[in-house]
Amino acid sequence: MRTRLFPVIMFTALLAGCGNIQGQLDNEKISSLRYDTVQCPALIAQRSQAMAEVSRLTNGQGYQDPDVIVGLGPVLPDYRTENQKKAGALQGQIESMSRSIDRRKCGAPA
Repeated sequence: MRTRLFPVIMFTALLAGCGNIQGQLDNEKISSLRYDTVQCPALIAQRSQAMAEVSRLTNGQGYQDPDVIVGLGPVLPDYRTENQKKAGALQGQIESMSRSIDRRKCGAPA
């Protein structure tokens, strides 16, 4: 029985080492603390620019996280297109900038 499953185990192990999609999605989530040193007006401008770039990369559709079957993320390769990968990284930055803006109450009346 074990020898019959050996090729499946080896194939799964090889896929897991080839840039799995879950690892890539996790790398797109970043801490908002890195933006706390950026002045509010500059940060809002950066976020707007990133949002425009995501819109351009996705043809106005906006970024959507790919549907990954629970449990298969570590063994599935990253099957997204190059534009989707770039949009995903930018979306992670946008969400991080938004958390920093909200936490510091940028743009709120004094």
